[in-house]
Formats: sequence, C-alpha cells, structure tokens
Amino acid sequence: MQIEERIKKFVDAYFEGSDGFLVDIKKGRGDKIQVFIDTMGKNISIDVCADLSRKLEHILEEEGWVGEKYTLEVSSPGMLNPFKVEQQYLKAIGRELEILFNDGIKVDGILKAFENNTMTIEEYFKVKGKAPEISQRKISLSEVKSVKKKINF
Repeated sequence: MQIEERIKKFVDAYFEGSDGFLVDIKKGRGDKIQVFIDTMGKNISIDVCADLSRKLEHILEEEGWVGEKYTLEVSSPGMLNPFKVEQQYLKAIGRELEILFNDGIKVDGILKAFENNTMTIEEYFKVKGKAPEISQRKISLSEVKSVKKKINF
C-alpha cells in the first residue's frame, strides 16, 4: 500500500464521527509530506492540525512508513488553492467562486448547490445603465480545470 493511501486511511479514521475531512495529500521531494484538512463548520483550528500532526508523525515512525529524515506538514488547504473534494463545494454553498474552464475561460458566480459532481451557480451580468442580470447555470466538474473561492477586497 502506498504511503498516501495509508495516510488517507489514518486521517479518515481520525475524523470519523466528526465534521473534519481530508482534502489532499502531497508527497514532494526529500520525503516532504503535506496533509491538507478542513471541517464542514468553521475553519480548521491550529489545535486540530497540531494534534493530527503529532499522531500521524507517531504512526509514520512507528510503522516505518518513512525514513529518518522527512518533513510532515498538516494544515488547512488555504484560501487560494483549488477545491479537491466534494465537502469543499458543500461548505462553499452561498459563497462566490472563481471557475476556470478547461478551455481557459474564467467565470465568477455564487455557488447555489452541488450534487453529483455538478454545481449550480448564480452569475451576475452587468449592463451599463441597467440593473445587473442574474442567471443560474449548471456546470459539471468535467468541464472545469479548477474551482476556488473568490477573494474580494
């Protein structure tokens, strides 16, 4: 079993019965392992990240999943990273998203629903001198390259 699969099983068991979930695992050069987690509620706390990191570090070393020199980082996925799992879409309902289609076109819209790998977004079209026009659109994840939260300042 690959180390990513082992980590996934461990993290899934860690969050069993809670609203926490695994977003992604990245294994980089030099045995660098990054584990991204979140919760359906508010943002993941640093205490949860630290606790999971300690427990995961213990099992990595005890089970011999890594060599002596490795780096483990456990954190939230961050606001600028694209969505990876269904829970991120469900958590973002009601929020504005930035959608990059496979053909390079970008669209912004408010996520209204997510079901069966299809999101429903509400788009606003500004027409000079008129009230904005609003339309709803269904978008399959197979049509998009990336989806992330839109950051407005």
